[in-house]
Amino acid sequence: MTEQHWILVRGLCRESRHWGPFATKMQKQLPNTRVSCIDLPGNGKLYKRPTPTSISELINELHRRHRPEQPVYLLGLSLGGIIAYHWMQEYPDDLQGIVMINSSLAPWNSPHLRLQPGAMPKLIKAMLSSGYQREKTIFDLTCSEIHHREETLSFWQMYQLEYPVSFDNFRRQLQLAINCSGQPYPPRKPLLLVSGAKDQLVNPRCSEQLADAWHMPHIQHAEAAHDLPHDQPDWLIQQISQWLKE
Repeated sequence: MTEQHWILVRGLCRESRHWGPFATKMQKQLPNTRVSCIDLPGNGKLYKRPTPTSISELINELHRRHRPEQPVYLLGLSLGGIIAYHWMQEYPDDLQGIVMINSSLAPWNSPHLRLQPGAMPKLIKAMLSSGYQREKTIFDLTCSEIHHREETLSFWQMYQLEYPVSFDNFRRQLQLAINCSGQPYPPRKPLLLVSGAKDQLVNPRCSEQLADAWHMPHIQHAEAAHDLPHDQPDWLIQQISQWLKE
């Protein structure tokens, strides 16, 4: 059996370590699978670099840094899903398929759905604060599963202290997410849309609208929030496994 390689891409101001145990679970539960987590410029180990505000510039850089020898699958959360979509359109030969989790795209999704009412003040509050308070604000905005909350927050605070995301890179990433839009043609590879019904950041209707427009499958978890891999990792992996079989 040929090995499947998955590349995981996080969203706004998050880095590869924010996948937590999900990446390891995915590698163990999907047979013959290798999982890689990458950082966007401005996040994680690349926190000192400015985040490109052009989606084409960002995709070209990711293609240069992570161009696979064989086609891979991309799994993107939020902004990571937007990036996965554009990667697929720009370099389809890099990919076998993509999974977009709680993502949105103009022109298919309207601005008031792409950013839930009340989410922007909380995002700004998070980025103007630091340490525990910043991570607590982000956790409460993006997660619904509160088991091991304090343990998770301690890890997130440690990540922030080691690789702090600047307010300027936060602004650049938010600008990137808001301003980039998709081409008026359907996805060029198989695609799965996943959403959390309790998402407080991106309205889950966005995933439904994209699925309807592209005639692609969409599944939703009734209790999950924006950070679905944190809230329901086993369920998500099970859905991906079923999608791969179909």
